[in-house]
Amino acid sequence: MSATRAKAGQRNVKLAAAVCLLAVLAMGLAACRGFFGQAPIALLIADSAGDSEVPVTFTFDISGSNDPDGTIVSYDIDFGDGSTHATGTDVADVITHEYDEQGTYTVLLTVTDNDGRIGMVNGVLTIGPVMITFAANRVAQYDIYRMEADGSSQGTVRNTADDELFPDLVRGTRDKIAYAAEDGMSWDIHTMTVEGLSTNPLTTQTASNQIQPSWSSDGSTLAYASNELNGASTTSWEIYTMTALGGNQTKLTTQTPSWAIAPAYSPVNDDVVFVSNETATGGSSIWLWDDSLNAAIELYDSDGRDGDPSPAFAPAPTTALNLPAGAGFSRPAWSPDGAKIAFSRERTTGELDIYIMDADGLNPESLEDYVDGLGVLNTAITTDDDEFCPYWLEDGSGICYVKADGSGDYQVYKVIFATGVITKLTETGNNVSPTSKR
Repeated sequence: MSATRAKAGQRNVKLAAAVCLLAVLAMGLAACRGFFGQAPIALLIADSAGDSEVPVTFTFDISGSNDPDGTIVSYDIDFGDGSTHATGTDVADVITHEYDEQGTYTVLLTVTDNDGRIGMVNGVLTIGPVMITFAANRVAQYDIYRMEADGSSQGTVRNTADDELFPDLVRGTRDKIAYAAEDGMSWDIHTMTVEGLSTNPLTTQTASNQIQPSWSSDGSTLAYASNELNGASTTSWEIYTMTALGGNQTKLTTQTPSWAIAPAYSPVNDDVVFVSNETATGGSSIWLWDDSLNAAIELYDSDGRDGDPSPAFAPAPTTALNLPAGAGFSRPAWSPDGAKIAFSRERTTGELDIYIMDADGLNPESLEDYVDGLGVLNTAITTDDDEFCPYWLEDGSGICYVKADGSGDYQVYKVIFATGVITKLTETGNNVSPTSKR
């Protein structure tokens, strides 16, 4: 019995030793995993949908981040502009961030796994200034130009022997311009990149005219004015729409025997503001195609022309626009949030001034009074010279417009709401139809 008990004791000792060894090995493996385990892998994809001008919103995709031997438990994104970081626990989160200043930003993504290890990756974003697109006749015809919002870096985008007018920059991406161009016989709608490349004719309605293109809020559709119903008629203009590639050309309005011109898509829905002489007191009034009602309604009518008034082109384009008698080429412009509409108005004195009203047509006031109402007194906005072709700066900080410069030419100006400061942006030739991101 003593021998048996001795052998059993030996087996118990060996078993205890084995258990201890396993425990030590387990602790060792855990320690090794903590010491030799793999760090998580951080992956970052930044996408601005092709937009490279402030203000621009980037979407950051970090869903490819992973941990080879565990799980990611948290992430942190430093956007590089001094703003609050984006943090969370799920790399499948959709993360967006808006940059309001031009410059170069280093974005840093840090991910942490369940062992406390971190993985990091950075990316560099280069964001340019806001660019204003406009038409000017600085050589022998009207061409499409671009410049920075302070008037610097002016240069041609499209310069041909024919006239190009009415540029409109696609919303969101701001990488494409729609414009009207003549070929010696008629005007048609074209598109091109902001570098002047990949030109694409969308309409071929010779001998009628298609002008004043306006991009929809999602960039999928264009509205434009056309007199195609009766050739080159000056009395049968209507608003049409088509796809961004020129397909499905459809008449939107039916103002005949009156006319409709100067369409501008809302930045927040598929409503279209336009100008018509139907029921107008002073020659033209501002109308709205209400997409929800599928109908046109009059928004604003005064004792003068509203929405389209402008001086005669000087010099005129080579091919006549054949606009309705007395009609101008200015058109209404929405504020970036869709809450306001700026427009050119002919007062009873014959002067053209910029007015602003609510999107429902109420509370119209001069641009000068509007700025004064914001707490900045400035009596130099409304002058004895004509002001027309308004356009809102994308951040809502001010408005661009065109004004006679005293020498017989027309230049692009801008006023900043916060200060009332007016800046003359162009100096040479006639410059019309400014447009920025909408």
